[in-house]
Amino acid sequence: MYSTKVSVQLLGEMLYAFGINDIIISPGSRNAPLTIHFTQDTRYKCYSIVDERSAAFFALGMAQSKKKPIVICCTSGTASANYYPAIIEAYYQNIPLLVLTADRPENFVDIFDGQTIRQKNIYHNHIYGTYQLSEGNDDRSIYDNFSTIKEAITQLYNCSGPIHINIPFSEPLYELTDTLSINIEKLALPKFASDNYNWNHLINKWNSYEKKMILVGMQQPNPELNSLLESLAHREDIIVLTETTSNLKSDLFYSNIDRYISSLTDKNIDEEFNPDLLLTIGQNIVSKKIKVFLRNSNLKEHWHLDKHWHPDTYFCLTEKIKANPINFLEKLDGLPSKESLYSTLWLNHKKIKNLKHDEFLKNSSYSDLKVMEVLDAKIPNFYNLQVSNSSAIRYAQLFNFNAKNKVFCNRGASGIDGSSSTAIGFASVELNPTVLITGDIGFFYDINALWNKYIPNTFRIILMNNGGGDIFNIISGPDQISTALNEFFVTKHNRNAKLISEEFNLIYKEISCIDELEDHLPIFFSSSNQPKILEINTKNASNAKILRNYFSFLENN
Repeated sequence: MYSTKVSVQLLGEMLYAFGINDIIISPGSRNAPLTIHFTQDTRYKCYSIVDERSAAFFALGMAQSKKKPIVICCTSGTASANYYPAIIEAYYQNIPLLVLTADRPENFVDIFDGQTIRQKNIYHNHIYGTYQLSEGNDDRSIYDNFSTIKEAITQLYNCSGPIHINIPFSEPLYELTDTLSINIEKLALPKFASDNYNWNHLINKWNSYEKKMILVGMQQPNPELNSLLESLAHREDIIVLTETTSNLKSDLFYSNIDRYISSLTDKNIDEEFNPDLLLTIGQNIVSKKIKVFLRNSNLKEHWHLDKHWHPDTYFCLTEKIKANPINFLEKLDGLPSKESLYSTLWLNHKKIKNLKHDEFLKNSSYSDLKVMEVLDAKIPNFYNLQVSNSSAIRYAQLFNFNAKNKVFCNRGASGIDGSSSTAIGFASVELNPTVLITGDIGFFYDINALWNKYIPNTFRIILMNNGGGDIFNIISGPDQISTALNEFFVTKHNRNAKLISEEFNLIYKEISCIDELEDHLPIFFSSSNQPKILEINTKNASNAKILRNYFSFLENN
């Protein structure tokens, strides 16, 4: 059975023709024609998630894993607004979400009809394309809708980011038919233009500098890029800095940026550490310390290498290289190394900071920092890691994790609002198991992430519960307003996840010391018939003080 709406039949057939068949549906009446079409056709894999905000992040996680477009579909009104946080995140991560919002007919807008808002162009600031279908069944309307849908899907692939199609429906909404009136043969995916760039002037400039830094931000694992950067990192004049979310691993890389940079952010520091040329690859950088360092470094050049974004993060961008990083780095890898002491300078600095890191942690007491050290050592290498925002990802940045662990975090917009939903969407389609490392505020904020039937039994949640948003005890500023700190910044609480775990059928365990953590982790990661949550209680630990002491220890040579 199919919806009688011709626009829905056309859309459905074109999605399938373009190889798009994963549909996340949130319930509603106005989107009934879409729900009917997708759920009654076995060519589509449909998921039912009530909360639209959670549904959109769930889809984002799926797209992260599958590296292909995912469809989200909702009813009219504020349902569409609830998609917005995940659309923003997808926009800055270049994750392809196709957003289908059902709507009332245009003449129903602003006449106080129920569940009707100004829905057209609702995401205009954070969308790669916004389109509207017509309701007509005549040949001209069908042709126009065909052209609109084709353009939207082409944009979806070209931009690798969210695209919005708003679809007005008049009643009746539930009429069915046994046969399709639309027949679409398989359509070719859009072809992408190859890099057509004049490399010679860049290569000449590259050769002229003796101190070159390559900084890699958030990205998917990329073994070919890893190999090329490792080759470049052998050069005397090049250093390669990466983050946890860069998903690049090598002993030659500087993978714990804050560990190495904390003593270099003072403007009076030895300028020998400053690069002449900065080449950046990938997306957002977590480390605020490296941003401060580079903004104060008097860079001569900053080149950003990416197919989509070219942000002037360090206020000195000189080259926007719109190309596949592999193509450019292959050209650089064939060049001779320039005689320089730059790599040796940084390597000696790295050795000193690594020794001090180990020394501090060896004598450190129970805290979030110590917990992350244990997790770094104990998480099995076949697990995918999803890490929530705020303090969790900042602690993770200080450790290496296993080279086989893929690490993801919603650093596009860096909000706490959908980390759990993203992790579960990711885990639902992954062959290897996934563990989410999350703070308490982000976890409790996104409880509806657990309200679906798609959580695999292999899924694990590590909840670091320090009793509030401890990030506000770490950063400078909030502590100067002592009367408001706990209630309005930290939002201190005494909640735990025990009853939530029972409600959503998760195996639960709470621990509150390092020995107990080390003993329980093998059990936690063992196979089971239910997902598990491990709540690590650090409410009584001096987390912020210990982290500040850690950086002070690193900075004192």
